Amino acid sequence: MTSDIFSFFEELRANNNREWFMDNKNRYDAIREEFIDFTAQIIEEVSLLDPTIGHPDAKKCLYRIYRDLRFTQDKRPYKTHISFFLSSYGIKRSGEAGYYLQIGQEDYGLHGNCSLGGGIFMPDKEKLAAIRQEIFYNTDEFLSIVNGKDYKKYFGGTFFTTKVLSRVPKGYPSDWKYADYLKYNDYCTMHEVPNDIVLSDGFKDYVMKVFRASAPLNKFILQATS
Repeated sequence: MTSDIFSFFEELRANNNREWFMDNKNRYDAIREEFIDFTAQIIEEVSLLDPTIGHPDAKKCLYRIYRDLRFTQDKRPYKTHISFFLSSYGIKRSGEAGYYLQIGQEDYGLHGNCSLGGGIFMPDKEKLAAIRQEIFYNTDEFLSIVNGKDYKKYFGGTFFTTKVLSRVPKGYPSDWKYADYLKYNDYCTMHEVPNDIVLSDGFKDYVMKVFRASAPLNKFILQATS
């Protein structure tokens, strides 16, 4: 990644307005083009790891820098990061299993200037219920994933989620040994990457190591929701 990627988004955070952005749009365009090329390289490798993502157009996997201002009081026009989502069956939207990478300023509850991982974010009620049921009925398989060496190394023992329920969902025994795993609203893996790795020649290999660690969870989720 270009060394300007962090400074650009740091400056954008301090000058989040159209005038500044247009004056610096050439910088953003250069960052975006490099990021598209990087995304294409990742797609080629992830498609071998997880064929369900197919071979989507890299440009279509990127999120727009423009914020959706319709339902928020925060009227800053631009996101302070750049990101992609490679999802199963080529659907770039929340509620599908996939692989996510974000570089820029801390945002959307993520920590650090680069976060990446997999899993499923904001699944609908039916998919969330199916995942919880799969965890309950195929506990050994699920535990072998979340207790795996690489999984623990990159993701620890919890999920990135919008909410953790205070009680076990209805229909499951509250005294079940692994009941806490049923309380998540999202089942996302997330790993923070140091800036120096992002700017190094080994960044692509690092990303793939993290995505490989998350792939078994993605497979489990697809098994539950397909």
